[in-house]
Amino acid sequence: MKTAYFRFLLFFVFGGVSFGGFSQVLENYNPGIREMYPESIRNSNDKIQVKLDLNTFPNSTYRFGFPGGSTLFLGGRLWFQTKEDTIFVIPISDLKGFFTDLDSTGTSLTIMKNGIIAANVSIEKGFFENYIAPLEKVSPEKSIPEKRQVDSFNDFFFFAIISILFLISVYKLIYPLVLKLVLMPTSVFSAEDFSESNSVQKFFSLDVIFYLLLMNMMVFLMVMLSVKAVGNENLQFIIRGDLNQHFLSWLLGTAILIIVSVLKFALLRFLGFVFDLKKIVIPHFFYMLRIISITIFVFSFIVSIIILNGFFELEITIKYLLYGFFWIYMIGVFMLFLIMSNKVSFKNYHLFVYICSAEIVPLLFLSKVIMG
Repeated sequence: MKTAYFRFLLFFVFGGVSFGGFSQVLENYNPGIREMYPESIRNSNDKIQVKLDLNTFPNSTYRFGFPGGSTLFLGGRLWFQTKEDTIFVIPISDLKGFFTDLDSTGTSLTIMKNGIIAANVSIEKGFFENYIAPLEKVSPEKSIPEKRQVDSFNDFFFFAIISILFLISVYKLIYPLVLKLVLMPTSVFSAEDFSESNSVQKFFSLDVIFYLLLMNMMVFLMVMLSVKAVGNENLQFIIRGDLNQHFLSWLLGTAILIIVSVLKFALLRFLGFVFDLKKIVIPHFFYMLRIISITIFVFSFIVSIIILNGFFELEITIKYLLYGFFWIYMIGVFMLFLIMSNKVSFKNYHLFVYICSAEIVPLLFLSKVIMG
């Protein structure tokens, strides 16, 4: 009696399992996988191969298991690539549609991956109902690899850097004294610009316009790099296209920044007229220009080293540099306030309003646009 109950229980268990899924293996190709060692001293394997029989059992399916990063060739033609470990089932009829003529000796399947071995791959022919990640129907059109998109931004960046350095050398040859006055770091901490004897007092002169061109070329180049690294969606249009488009965007952006610089100077003249600070406008402009120039050139040097050597992740580096530029600019504005408060017989409240209107508000606006 107990034996009958036990048999009934086993029948019930196996019957229930059979309702849950069905899998029947007709051919196991795993023992036939051959490792194709290259003719080298290391014998480092990067290719394995197996012959598939697509003529027998036409209604069956193949179940494949490939490791991630594998490149598959079916009958000598590129099939597809796996980004991660992949298991899928595909009907044999879909595989036949990949070819016009079938080889009677079998169709070769080649799997290429550094360090691959036969145990990494599983190939079976049979009837499989429960499977995961079914593959789309294979067609000859899908075997053609997509055209690789080449990113030319790094080439553009370094060519632009070399161009700016060449123009700086020309500028130093023509105006050595002006370049020394502008890029001297020690002069940032002095009030020499705000003295009556300062020699740099003309804005619309050739040396100043030339220097504004150089600085704005570097500034907009850094803006393009920041958009490329950080991925600001509102400014993506300035880094799209090929190498020629990058140069066109760079030159147009530089021209816009020069216009912005002229408008900034006009704003300072207007505020100087309102607050009766006409004598302090030009020293104010060149003092902040010196801080921006030194900071931008130092940051450009840091970014160039990082791009060439890959010490840190570029996106994180750019973010920290942007934050650093913001706080350096704010410290420069604070120092400007201290110098002007000692040089000008003016109430600090009105001076603070002047500084906020001329520097802090435009900086916050630009930071919101660039950083998002």
